Amino acid sequence: MITSTTRQRIDDLLRNPTESLNVEIKSWLDINNSLEDKATLAKAIIALANHGGGIVLIGFEEKENGYVPSANCPESLAGFTTDSVNAVVRRYAEPEFHCDTYIATSPDDQCQYPTVVVPGGHQAPIRAKRSGPNNKTIMQDTYYIRRPGPQSQAPQSGREWDELMRRCITNARDNLLDQFRLIMAGGATEPIEENDQTRLQAWFSECLERWKTLTRDLQPDNVARFPNGYYATAYILADVQQTLAGTQLLEALRLGVVRHTGWPPFLVPTKKELEPYPYDGNVECWIGGTIQNHGPASADFWRVSPDGMFFLIRGYEEDGYKERQIAPGTIFDISFPTWRLGEILLHASSMARQFESGDTRVLLKVQWTGLAKRKLDSIANPNRVVPRTNVSQQADYSANIEAQANQIAETLPELVDSIVRPLYGQFDFFQLPAQLVVEELSSMRKNQF
Repeated sequence: MITSTTRQRIDDLLRNPTESLNVEIKSWLDINNSLEDKATLAKAIIALANHGGGIVLIGFEEKENGYVPSANCPESLAGFTTDSVNAVVRRYAEPEFHCDTYIATSPDDQCQYPTVVVPGGHQAPIRAKRSGPNNKTIMQDTYYIRRPGPQSQAPQSGREWDELMRRCITNARDNLLDQFRLIMAGGATEPIEENDQTRLQAWFSECLERWKTLTRDLQPDNVARFPNGYYATAYILADVQQTLAGTQLLEALRLGVVRHTGWPPFLVPTKKELEPYPYDGNVECWIGGTIQNHGPASADFWRVSPDGMFFLIRGYEEDGYKERQIAPGTIFDISFPTWRLGEILLHASSMARQFESGDTRVLLKVQWTGLAKRKLDSIANPNRVVPRTNVSQQADYSANIEAQANQIAETLPELVDSIVRPLYGQFDFFQLPAQLVVEELSSMRKNQF
Protein backbone atom coordinates (compact mmCIF):
# COMPACT_ATOMS: atom_id res chain seq x y z
CA MET A 1 0.00 0.00 0.00
CA ILE A 2 1.26 3.47 -0.91
CA THR A 3 1.24 5.76 2.15
CA SER A 4 0.45 9.47 2.02
CA THR A 5 4.08 10.21 2.91
CA THR A 6 5.32 8.14 -0.04
CA ARG A 7 2.86 9.83 -2.38
CA GLN A 8 4.11 13.22 -1.27
CA ARG A 9 7.67 12.07 -1.88
CA ILE A 10 6.69 10.92 -5.39
CA ASP A 11 4.99 14.26 -6.09
CA ASP A 12 8.19 16.04 -5.06
CA LEU A 13 10.18 13.79 -7.40
CA LEU A 14 7.89 14.60 -10.32
CA ARG A 15 8.42 18.31 -9.71
CA ASN A 16 12.18 17.86 -9.54
CA PRO A 17 13.29 14.45 -10.91
CA THR A 18 16.66 13.68 -9.34
CA GLU A 19 18.48 10.39 -8.86
CA SER A 20 19.92 9.52 -5.46
CA LEU A 21 20.99 6.39 -3.64
CA ASN A 22 17.33 5.59 -2.91
CA VAL A 23 15.85 6.85 -6.19
CA GLU A 24 16.54 5.41 -9.64
CA ILE A 25 15.09 6.99 -12.78
CA LYS A 26 14.45 5.04 -15.98
CA SER A 27 13.16 5.90 -19.42
CA TRP A 28 10.04 4.13 -20.68
CA LEU A 29 10.19 0.35 -20.19
CA ASP A 30 8.03 -2.36 -21.74
CA ILE A 31 8.02 -4.76 -18.80
CA ASN A 32 5.35 -7.01 -20.31
CA ASN A 33 6.95 -7.80 -23.67
CA SER A 34 10.67 -6.90 -23.55
CA LEU A 35 12.99 -9.29 -21.72
CA GLU A 36 15.71 -6.63 -21.78
CA ASP A 37 13.43 -4.09 -20.11
CA LYS A 38 12.41 -6.64 -17.48
CA ALA A 39 16.08 -7.23 -16.68
CA THR A 40 16.70 -3.47 -16.47
CA LEU A 41 13.88 -2.99 -13.98
CA ALA A 42 14.88 -6.06 -11.96
CA LYS A 43 18.44 -4.80 -11.52
CA ALA A 44 17.19 -1.43 -10.25
CA ILE A 45 14.72 -3.06 -7.84
CA ILE A 46 17.29 -5.50 -6.41
CA ALA A 47 19.83 -2.71 -5.87
CA LEU A 48 17.29 -0.53 -4.07
CA ALA A 49 16.08 -3.44 -1.95
CA ASN A 50 19.64 -4.16 -0.81
CA HIS A 51 20.17 -0.46 -0.11
CA GLY A 52 17.21 -0.35 2.26
CA GLY A 53 14.35 0.47 -0.11
CA GLY A 54 13.53 3.29 -2.48
CA ILE A 55 11.65 4.34 -5.60
CA VAL A 56 12.02 3.59 -9.32
CA LEU A 57 10.56 6.45 -11.36
CA ILE A 58 9.78 5.53 -14.99
CA GLY A 59 9.34 7.87 -17.93
CA PHE A 60 12.26 10.32 -17.65
CA GLU A 61 15.68 10.60 -19.28
CA GLU A 62 18.77 12.59 -18.38
CA LYS A 63 19.74 15.66 -20.40
CA GLU A 64 22.36 18.33 -19.86
CA ASN A 65 19.93 20.38 -17.79
CA GLY A 66 18.68 17.42 -15.73
CA TYR A 67 15.93 14.86 -16.10
CA VAL A 68 13.09 15.57 -18.53
CA PRO A 69 10.06 13.49 -19.65
CA SER A 70 11.08 10.81 -22.15
CA ALA A 71 9.69 10.70 -25.64
CA ASN A 72 7.67 7.73 -26.93
CA CYS A 73 5.27 7.65 -24.01
CA PRO A 74 3.05 4.56 -24.39
CA GLU A 75 -0.58 5.15 -25.28
CA SER A 76 -1.68 3.25 -22.19
CA LEU A 77 -0.07 2.61 -18.81
CA ALA A 78 -2.32 -0.40 -18.15
CA GLY A 79 0.70 -2.71 -18.34
CA PHE A 80 2.31 -1.07 -15.31
CA THR A 81 0.54 -2.87 -12.49
CA THR A 82 1.63 -4.25 -9.16
CA ASP A 83 1.14 -7.76 -10.59
CA SER A 84 3.33 -7.15 -13.65
CA VAL A 85 6.12 -5.58 -11.57
CA ASN A 86 6.06 -8.41 -9.05
CA ALA A 87 6.22 -10.90 -11.90
CA VAL A 88 9.57 -9.31 -12.76
CA VAL A 89 10.65 -9.57 -9.13
CA ARG A 90 9.70 -13.26 -9.00
CA ARG A 91 11.57 -13.90 -12.22
CA TYR A 92 14.85 -12.36 -11.09
CA ALA A 93 15.03 -11.85 -7.31
CA GLU A 94 15.98 -14.39 -4.67
CA PRO A 95 14.53 -14.27 -2.09
CA GLU A 96 11.34 -12.83 -3.52
CA PHE A 97 9.59 -9.79 -2.06
CA HIS A 98 6.63 -7.56 -2.85
CA CYS A 99 6.75 -4.12 -4.50
CA ASP A 100 3.89 -1.65 -4.85
CA THR A 101 3.25 0.17 -8.12
CA TYR A 102 1.65 3.60 -8.32
CA ILE A 103 0.67 5.59 -11.40
CA ALA A 104 1.49 9.16 -10.35
CA THR A 105 0.18 12.32 -11.96
CA SER A 106 2.71 15.14 -12.30
CA PRO A 107 1.50 18.24 -10.41
CA ASP A 108 3.06 20.42 -13.14
CA ASP A 109 1.96 19.02 -16.51
CA GLN A 110 -0.73 16.49 -15.36
CA CYS A 111 1.05 13.68 -17.27
CA GLN A 112 1.15 10.24 -15.65
CA TYR A 113 4.25 8.21 -14.77
CA PRO A 114 4.67 4.74 -13.22
CA THR A 115 6.54 4.52 -9.93
CA VAL A 116 7.68 1.36 -8.18
CA VAL A 117 8.02 1.52 -4.41
CA VAL A 118 10.71 -0.96 -3.33
CA PRO A 119 10.67 -2.12 0.31
CA GLY A 120 13.70 -2.35 2.57
CA GLY A 121 14.10 -4.26 5.82
CA HIS A 122 15.34 -7.49 4.23
CA GLN A 123 17.06 -9.95 6.55
CA ALA A 124 19.14 -11.55 3.78
CA PRO A 125 20.89 -9.97 0.78
CA ILE A 126 18.85 -10.11 -2.45
CA ARG A 127 20.57 -11.74 -5.41
CA ALA A 128 19.73 -12.13 -9.08
CA LYS A 129 18.71 -15.73 -9.64
CA ARG A 130 19.11 -15.58 -13.42
CA SER A 131 20.89 -13.51 -16.05
CA GLY A 132 19.27 -11.15 -18.50
CA PRO A 133 19.06 -11.77 -22.25
CA ASN A 134 22.46 -12.56 -23.77
CA ASN A 135 23.97 -12.43 -20.26
CA LYS A 136 23.70 -8.65 -20.24
CA THR A 137 22.24 -6.04 -17.88
CA ILE A 138 21.83 -8.40 -14.94
CA MET A 139 23.93 -11.46 -14.07
CA GLN A 140 22.94 -14.63 -12.25
CA ASP A 141 24.10 -14.98 -8.61
CA THR A 142 25.08 -11.31 -8.43
CA TYR A 143 24.16 -9.01 -5.54
CA TYR A 144 23.45 -5.43 -6.62
CA ILE A 145 23.61 -2.34 -4.42
CA ARG A 146 23.32 1.40 -4.89
CA ARG A 147 26.77 2.94 -5.25
CA PRO A 148 27.86 6.58 -5.46
CA GLY A 149 27.16 8.06 -8.85
CA PRO A 150 24.45 7.05 -8.20
CA GLN A 151 24.41 3.70 -9.98
CA SER A 152 23.30 0.10 -9.44
CA GLN A 153 26.27 -2.25 -9.41
CA ALA A 154 27.71 -5.21 -7.55
CA PRO A 155 29.69 -4.38 -4.38
CA GLN A 156 33.27 -3.51 -5.33
CA SER A 157 35.00 -3.30 -1.98
CA GLY A 158 35.07 -5.00 1.39
CA ARG A 159 33.46 -1.93 2.92
CA GLU A 160 30.47 -2.13 0.59
CA TRP A 161 30.03 -5.82 1.38
CA ASP A 162 30.26 -5.02 5.11
CA GLU A 163 27.58 -2.35 4.78
CA LEU A 164 25.24 -4.75 2.94
CA MET A 165 25.70 -7.52 5.50
CA ARG A 166 25.46 -5.13 8.45
CA ARG A 167 22.16 -3.79 7.12
CA CYS A 168 20.69 -7.31 6.85
CA ILE A 169 21.96 -8.31 10.32
CA THR A 170 20.43 -5.16 11.78
CA ASN A 171 17.10 -5.91 10.12
CA ALA A 172 17.16 -9.48 11.46
CA ARG A 173 18.02 -8.22 14.95
CA ASP A 174 15.19 -5.67 14.86
CA ASN A 175 12.74 -8.33 13.71
CA LEU A 176 13.87 -10.65 16.53
CA LEU A 177 13.39 -7.87 19.07
CA ASP A 178 9.92 -7.15 17.67
CA GLN A 179 8.97 -10.81 18.04
CA PHE A 180 10.30 -10.81 21.59
CA ARG A 181 8.15 -7.77 22.37
CA LEU A 182 5.13 -9.59 20.95
CA ILE A 183 5.84 -12.59 23.17
CA MET A 184 6.05 -10.37 26.22
CA ALA A 185 2.79 -8.68 25.20
CA GLY A 186 1.05 -11.99 24.48
CA GLY A 187 0.87 -11.35 20.74
CA ALA A 188 1.43 -13.59 17.72
CA THR A 189 4.95 -14.85 17.09
CA GLU A 190 4.81 -16.82 13.85
CA PRO A 191 6.10 -14.93 10.80
CA ILE A 192 4.32 -15.48 7.48
CA GLU A 193 6.63 -17.02 4.91
CA GLU A 194 6.23 -15.65 1.39
CA ASN A 195 6.30 -18.83 -0.68
CA ASP A 196 4.39 -20.49 -3.49
CA GLN A 197 1.63 -21.77 -1.20
CA THR A 198 1.01 -18.35 0.34
CA ARG A 199 1.06 -16.81 -3.14
CA LEU A 200 -1.54 -19.36 -4.30
CA GLN A 201 -3.77 -18.66 -1.30
CA ALA A 202 -3.46 -14.90 -1.77
CA TRP A 203 -4.39 -15.22 -5.46
CA PHE A 204 -7.37 -17.47 -4.61
CA SER A 205 -8.66 -15.00 -2.02
CA GLU A 206 -8.12 -11.99 -4.29
CA CYS A 207 -10.03 -13.58 -7.18
CA LEU A 208 -12.86 -14.75 -4.94
CA GLU A 209 -13.28 -11.20 -3.66
CA ARG A 210 -13.27 -9.93 -7.25
CA TRP A 211 -16.11 -12.35 -8.11
CA LYS A 212 -18.06 -11.25 -5.03
CA THR A 213 -17.68 -7.64 -6.16
CA LEU A 214 -19.04 -8.48 -9.62
CA THR A 215 -22.07 -10.31 -8.23
CA ARG A 216 -22.81 -8.01 -5.30
CA ASP A 217 -25.69 -6.16 -6.98
CA LEU A 218 -27.43 -9.27 -8.32
CA GLN A 219 -30.55 -10.64 -6.69
CA PRO A 220 -29.75 -13.25 -3.98
CA ASP A 221 -31.33 -16.04 -6.03
CA ASN A 222 -29.61 -15.08 -9.30
CA VAL A 223 -27.97 -18.14 -10.87
CA ALA A 224 -24.69 -16.24 -11.34
CA ARG A 225 -24.37 -15.88 -7.54
CA PHE A 226 -24.44 -19.68 -7.11
CA PRO A 227 -26.96 -19.49 -4.23
CA ASN A 228 -26.70 -23.22 -3.53
CA GLY A 229 -22.92 -23.44 -3.63
CA TYR A 230 -20.03 -23.62 -6.06
CA TYR A 231 -16.63 -25.09 -6.67
CA ALA A 232 -13.68 -22.76 -7.14
CA THR A 233 -10.16 -23.64 -8.15
CA ALA A 234 -6.90 -21.77 -8.55
CA TYR A 235 -3.54 -22.92 -9.74
CA ILE A 236 -0.18 -21.30 -10.34
CA LEU A 237 2.68 -22.23 -12.64
CA ALA A 238 5.41 -21.79 -10.07
CA ASP A 239 8.52 -21.62 -12.24
CA VAL A 240 7.51 -19.93 -15.48
CA GLN A 241 10.39 -18.38 -17.43
CA GLN A 242 8.35 -15.65 -19.14
CA THR A 243 5.19 -13.62 -18.78
CA LEU A 244 2.39 -13.28 -21.30
CA ALA A 245 0.24 -10.17 -21.36
CA GLY A 246 -2.57 -8.61 -23.35
CA THR A 247 -3.44 -10.24 -26.68
CA GLN A 248 -0.45 -12.57 -26.31
CA LEU A 249 -1.95 -14.04 -23.12
CA LEU A 250 -5.43 -14.17 -24.66
CA GLU A 251 -4.13 -16.12 -27.66
CA ALA A 252 -2.29 -18.53 -25.35
CA LEU A 253 -5.55 -19.10 -23.47
CA ARG A 254 -7.35 -19.88 -26.72
CA LEU A 255 -4.68 -22.39 -27.70
CA GLY A 256 -4.52 -23.87 -24.21
CA VAL A 257 -8.20 -24.85 -23.86
CA VAL A 258 -8.60 -28.58 -23.20
CA ARG A 259 -11.85 -29.84 -24.74
CA HIS A 260 -13.07 -33.11 -23.29
CA THR A 261 -16.56 -32.06 -22.19
CA GLY A 262 -19.16 -29.71 -23.60
CA TRP A 263 -18.19 -26.76 -21.38
CA PRO A 264 -14.43 -26.89 -20.71
CA PRO A 265 -12.73 -24.87 -17.97
CA PHE A 266 -11.34 -21.46 -18.96
CA LEU A 267 -13.53 -21.42 -22.04
CA VAL A 268 -12.67 -18.41 -24.24
CA PRO A 269 -15.99 -17.29 -25.77
CA THR A 270 -16.06 -15.60 -29.16
CA LYS A 271 -19.43 -13.88 -28.82
CA LYS A 272 -18.91 -10.16 -28.33
CA GLU A 273 -20.96 -9.94 -25.14
CA LEU A 274 -19.09 -12.86 -23.55
CA GLU A 275 -15.51 -12.15 -24.66
CA PRO A 276 -12.72 -11.88 -22.09
CA TYR A 277 -11.51 -8.41 -21.17
CA PRO A 278 -8.45 -6.86 -19.52
CA TYR A 279 -8.76 -5.84 -15.87
CA ASP A 280 -6.02 -4.67 -13.52
CA GLY A 281 -3.31 -6.25 -15.67
CA ASN A 282 -5.06 -9.63 -15.83
CA VAL A 283 -7.45 -11.26 -18.30
CA GLU A 284 -10.96 -11.84 -16.97
CA CYS A 285 -14.10 -13.49 -18.30
CA TRP A 286 -17.46 -13.30 -16.54
CA ILE A 287 -19.87 -15.43 -18.51
CA GLY A 288 -22.37 -15.33 -15.64
CA GLY A 289 -22.74 -11.60 -16.08
CA THR A 290 -24.45 -11.78 -19.46
CA ILE A 291 -25.48 -15.35 -20.26
CA GLN A 292 -29.21 -15.94 -20.01
CA ASN A 293 -31.39 -19.01 -19.37
CA HIS A 294 -28.48 -21.21 -18.43
CA GLY A 295 -27.80 -23.13 -15.27
CA PRO A 296 -25.11 -22.40 -12.67
CA ALA A 297 -22.64 -24.74 -14.39
CA SER A 298 -22.40 -22.28 -17.29
CA ALA A 299 -22.15 -19.05 -15.28
CA ASP A 300 -18.35 -19.11 -15.03
CA PHE A 301 -16.04 -16.40 -13.83
CA TRP A 302 -12.35 -16.90 -14.55
CA ARG A 303 -9.22 -14.80 -14.21
CA VAL A 304 -5.62 -15.29 -15.41
CA SER A 305 -2.48 -13.28 -14.62
CA PRO A 306 0.46 -12.62 -16.98
CA ASP A 307 2.82 -14.66 -14.78
CA GLY A 308 0.80 -17.87 -14.85
CA MET A 309 -1.84 -17.72 -12.10
CA PHE A 310 -5.33 -19.05 -12.89
CA PHE A 311 -8.71 -18.91 -11.11
CA LEU A 312 -12.12 -20.37 -12.01
CA ILE A 313 -15.44 -20.44 -10.14
CA ARG A 314 -18.49 -22.36 -11.36
CA GLY A 315 -21.80 -23.66 -10.02
CA TYR A 316 -22.93 -27.27 -9.83
CA GLU A 317 -24.42 -29.15 -12.79
CA GLU A 318 -26.65 -30.94 -10.27
CA ASP A 319 -28.42 -27.66 -9.46
CA GLY A 320 -29.50 -27.11 -13.06
CA TYR A 321 -31.41 -30.34 -13.72
CA LYS A 322 -34.88 -28.82 -13.62
CA GLU A 323 -36.17 -31.20 -16.27
CA ARG A 324 -35.41 -34.13 -13.96
CA GLN A 325 -37.15 -32.45 -11.04
CA ILE A 326 -34.02 -32.38 -8.91
CA ALA A 327 -34.25 -29.62 -6.35
CA PRO A 328 -31.13 -27.37 -6.33
CA GLY A 329 -28.84 -27.93 -3.37
CA THR A 330 -29.94 -31.51 -2.68
CA ILE A 331 -27.67 -33.77 -4.78
CA PHE A 332 -23.90 -34.14 -5.20
CA ASP A 333 -22.92 -36.26 -8.18
CA ILE A 334 -20.33 -39.00 -7.90
CA SER A 335 -18.74 -38.39 -11.35
CA PHE A 336 -18.71 -34.64 -12.00
CA PRO A 337 -15.85 -33.72 -9.59
CA THR A 338 -13.57 -36.30 -11.21
CA TRP A 339 -14.19 -34.86 -14.67
CA ARG A 340 -13.79 -31.24 -13.60
CA LEU A 341 -10.56 -31.84 -11.72
CA GLY A 342 -9.19 -33.91 -14.58
CA GLU A 343 -9.94 -31.12 -17.07
CA ILE A 344 -8.41 -28.44 -14.87
CA LEU A 345 -5.21 -30.39 -14.26
CA LEU A 346 -4.86 -31.11 -17.99
CA HIS A 347 -5.46 -27.41 -18.63
CA ALA A 348 -2.60 -26.59 -16.27
CA SER A 349 -0.32 -28.92 -18.21
CA SER A 350 -1.44 -27.35 -21.47
CA MET A 351 -0.90 -23.79 -20.25
CA ALA A 352 2.56 -24.67 -18.95
CA ARG A 353 3.48 -25.47 -22.53
CA GLN A 354 1.99 -22.17 -23.70
CA PHE A 355 4.28 -20.42 -21.21
CA GLU A 356 7.19 -22.50 -22.58
CA SER A 357 7.64 -23.99 -19.11
CA GLY A 358 6.49 -27.56 -19.60
CA ASP A 359 8.49 -28.80 -16.61
CA THR A 360 7.19 -26.20 -14.16
CA ARG A 361 5.59 -27.11 -10.85
CA VAL A 362 1.81 -26.71 -10.67
CA LEU A 363 0.28 -25.82 -7.31
CA LEU A 364 -3.49 -26.21 -7.23
CA LYS A 365 -6.17 -25.35 -4.68
CA VAL A 366 -9.81 -26.41 -5.04
CA GLN A 367 -12.81 -25.66 -2.83
CA TRP A 368 -16.39 -26.93 -2.80
CA THR A 369 -19.12 -25.06 -0.91
CA GLY A 370 -22.80 -25.70 -0.19
CA LEU A 371 -22.28 -29.40 0.54
CA ALA A 372 -24.27 -29.60 3.78
CA LYS A 373 -27.39 -31.81 3.53
CA ARG A 374 -26.61 -32.85 -0.05
CA LYS A 375 -27.07 -36.52 -0.86
CA LEU A 376 -24.50 -38.43 -2.87
CA ASP A 377 -26.00 -39.79 -6.10
CA SER A 378 -25.14 -40.65 -9.71
CA ILE A 379 -26.70 -38.36 -12.30
CA ALA A 380 -24.01 -38.13 -14.96
CA ASN A 381 -23.50 -41.88 -15.21
CA PRO A 382 -26.76 -43.83 -14.90
CA ASN A 383 -24.81 -47.09 -14.87
CA ARG A 384 -23.38 -46.29 -11.48
CA VAL A 385 -25.39 -47.08 -8.39
CA VAL A 386 -24.77 -45.41 -5.05
CA PRO A 387 -25.85 -48.21 -2.70
CA ARG A 388 -27.21 -46.19 0.23
CA THR A 389 -28.04 -42.68 1.38
CA ASN A 390 -24.84 -40.75 2.03
CA VAL A 391 -25.30 -37.18 3.21
CA SER A 392 -22.69 -34.52 4.01
CA GLN A 393 -22.95 -32.66 7.31
CA GLN A 394 -20.03 -30.42 6.36
CA ALA A 395 -20.69 -27.31 4.26
CA ASP A 396 -17.28 -26.81 2.67
CA TYR A 397 -14.27 -28.87 1.63
CA SER A 398 -10.94 -27.76 0.18
CA ALA A 399 -7.67 -29.40 -0.79
CA ASN A 400 -4.25 -28.57 -2.25
CA ILE A 401 -1.89 -30.60 -4.41
CA GLU A 402 1.39 -30.04 -6.24
CA ALA A 403 2.54 -31.77 -9.42
CA GLN A 404 5.02 -31.46 -12.26
CA ALA A 405 3.24 -30.10 -15.32
CA ASN A 406 4.90 -32.56 -17.71
CA GLN A 407 3.83 -35.53 -15.55
CA ILE A 408 0.16 -34.61 -15.08
CA ALA A 409 -1.17 -36.59 -18.04
CA GLU A 410 0.56 -39.79 -16.87
CA THR A 411 -0.39 -39.43 -13.20
CA LEU A 412 -3.85 -37.88 -13.64
CA PRO A 413 -5.85 -40.67 -11.91
CA GLU A 414 -3.58 -40.62 -8.85
CA LEU A 415 -3.73 -36.81 -8.61
CA VAL A 416 -7.52 -36.66 -8.92
CA ASP A 417 -8.05 -39.59 -6.55
CA SER A 418 -5.95 -37.90 -3.85
CA ILE A 419 -8.47 -35.06 -3.76
CA VAL A 420 -11.87 -36.62 -4.43
CA ARG A 421 -11.46 -39.65 -2.14
CA PRO A 422 -11.43 -37.59 1.07
CA LEU A 423 -14.07 -35.29 -0.46
CA TYR A 424 -16.50 -38.20 -0.82
CA GLY A 425 -15.52 -39.37 2.65
CA GLN A 426 -17.41 -36.34 3.98
CA PHE A 427 -20.61 -38.07 2.87
CA ASP A 428 -21.10 -40.48 5.77
CA PHE A 429 -17.63 -42.05 5.27
CA PHE A 430 -18.42 -43.10 1.71
CA GLN A 431 -15.69 -45.33 0.29
CA LEU A 432 -14.96 -44.39 -3.32
CA PRO A 433 -14.77 -47.53 -5.54
CA ALA A 434 -11.15 -48.20 -6.45
CA GLN A 435 -11.68 -48.01 -10.22
CA LEU A 436 -14.14 -45.11 -10.37
CA VAL A 437 -11.60 -42.36 -10.99
CA VAL A 438 -9.73 -44.39 -13.61
CA GLU A 439 -12.93 -45.32 -15.45
CA GLU A 440 -14.42 -41.81 -15.38
CA LEU A 441 -11.21 -40.14 -16.54
CA SER A 442 -10.92 -42.68 -19.33
CA SER A 443 -14.45 -41.82 -20.48
CA MET A 444 -13.71 -38.12 -20.22
CA ARG A 445 -10.58 -38.39 -22.35
CA LYS A 446 -12.59 -40.23 -24.99
CA ASN A 447 -15.18 -37.43 -24.91
CA GLN A 448 -17.79 -39.91 -23.69
CA PHE A 449 -19.82 -37.49 -21.60
